[in-house]
Amino acid sequence: MSRPAIIATVVGLAAASGVAAWYGLAPNPTPDGTKDVGYEIVDSTLTRATFSVQPDDSRDIVCAVRAVNAHDAVVGFTEIDIPADPAADSSTPQVVTTDIATTQLAASGHHESCWYADDPQI
Repeated sequence: MSRPAIIATVVGLAAASGVAAWYGLAPNPTPDGTKDVGYEIVDSTLTRATFSVQPDDSRDIVCAVRAVNAHDAVVGFTEIDIPADPAADSSTPQVVTTDIATTQLAASGHHESCWYADDPQI
């Protein structure tokens, strides 16, 4: 193997190791333990969704919550902010209930996704 080929191989392996380390050690881009708890269809203009999320001790969380009709079409959408909690306990998720204004009668309401506010969705 020629000297340039050996150098290229070593540089390539070092770069691949750096990328792997970056992804392995980077903070999780989304909150852990987020799940739906329930929903209530109040009337044709309002649905109430309840979900749980593990609060972070230093980063605010934003969650997208939506209501869908019987055909799974979105009939209501909102985003809710969950502030950082320095006293957050990793074994105790925070239960959040939010109202979703709807354009027609919904069939269900649930959280769509959550992310850290300092790493917004694109």
